[in-house]
Amino acid sequence: MVARVKAVLRRAGTQTTGQPLRLSGVELDPLAVRVRVLGQRLDVTMTEYRLLEHLLRHRGRVCSRAELLEVALPDSDALERVIDTHLWNLRRKLEGAGQPNIIQTVRGVGFRLADE
Repeated sequence: MVARVKAVLRRAGTQTTGQPLRLSGVELDPLAVRVRVLGQRLDVTMTEYRLLEHLLRHRGRVCSRAELLEVALPDSDALERVIDTHLWNLRRKLEGAGQPNIIQTVRGVGFRLADE
């Protein structure tokens, strides 16, 4: 319960700016809630969008499964390993759009975005 309250307070403290987030050919527009890869729109689920947004906002840092679960599915009782499935689907979509290996797994720790 304490962890959920902390997560809600943490999310409430972050302001969404109108500036798109970019990495290589990936662009995430937080106002339009849209992802583009190499100029082409990429259809992603809301969970995948939240994961990508969090990783872009915290680029250069490894994010744990628990952290990503709280960001992507805040009111869910899902196990942490469900994040692996959502990231696998997101990786597959990014790879199909021409951006392979952008999400890296750090064994025993979590996930991060590849350096530009």
